Amino acid sequence: MDLEMVLNELSLKTPAADEQTARQLMSELMSTVRKATTTGVKRVLRTADDINSIELAPGYPVARWRNDKTVDQEERRFFRTLTTKAPFWTDVAEAIKSDFNLSDVLHQGEEARGLCFALVSDALPVSLSSDTRWDCSSLGLAVTRFEDEELIDEYLEIVHASCRSHVQEHADWIKHRIQIIVSDGIELWNCRNELFPSLEFCDQVRQQLQSLKTGNPMLQQVRKRLDELENYCKTWTTGALILENFPSKVTPESESRLQQFKRQLTFKCPDGRERIFSLHMRLTPGAWRLHFSEKLGPGKIIIGYIGPKIKST
Repeated sequence: MDLEMVLNELSLKTPAADEQTARQLMSELMSTVRKATTTGVKRVLRTADDINSIELAPGYPVARWRNDKTVDQEERRFFRTLTTKAPFWTDVAEAIKSDFNLSDVLHQGEEARGLCFALVSDALPVSLSSDTRWDCSSLGLAVTRFEDEELIDEYLEIVHASCRSHVQEHADWIKHRIQIIVSDGIELWNCRNELFPSLEFCDQVRQQLQSLKTGNPMLQQVRKRLDELENYCKTWTTGALILENFPSKVTPESESRLQQFKRQLTFKCPDGRERIFSLHMRLTPGAWRLHFSEKLGPGKIIIGYIGPKIKST
């Protein structure tokens, strides 16, 4: 999946005092977005389906701004180009929540559907500088999801930009995010030796990866976790694996789950040996897991399973 931008609709809920201020804010937004595209971000800005009716100032909706002759013509043309190349995020928001078993995604107590889309698609959310709370390069999200018929609460942070300096701050993240793009799970599997020279994969992982089709947001989440494991291996030269040194949370299975699902957690490795894969990472958000083993020693990790949480025989 390409790296796209998502317009945070919450930043448009506070209208400017007047049309002049609204024009200035939109000009700043276009400058931010243009800066992002020069760093390699795709020229696509996902918006809500009601974008044209949202008021930037009293009596001054986006539709009027787009036709306002006092606004720089290039800015207006650029906005049209950005917003006509991809579906509205609102067209897929509910499907994504269902796929990831999400109940609510909130920012400071408000439902944040655009930020939810940015979270699961690993996109860059951008905001209008309409309030001081958008003057930051990251945003915190309270995520509630279903797992095993229970509600699980998580707090996550995502990158964010409302000005050119925020984009510059994310330059390394953008560069890395673009580098790790793969079109589908088949390509990810075929490129595994090139992308992850420190990782070995059990046979069944091939089918698990190849089931990820183009456009599936889980594809990028899987790629991110594999990348984290590969990066860890590059610096892991001696001693035992240290769980706290991973960017994402890594935990072993509980003793009760090891007893209950020992067979399901046991996989035949490339060296012909069968091993129990207790260590796992969550593919947040959602209920997917990536199980791995460090039994080969420093610098090598075996991937045993990637898919929904193992919970039945």
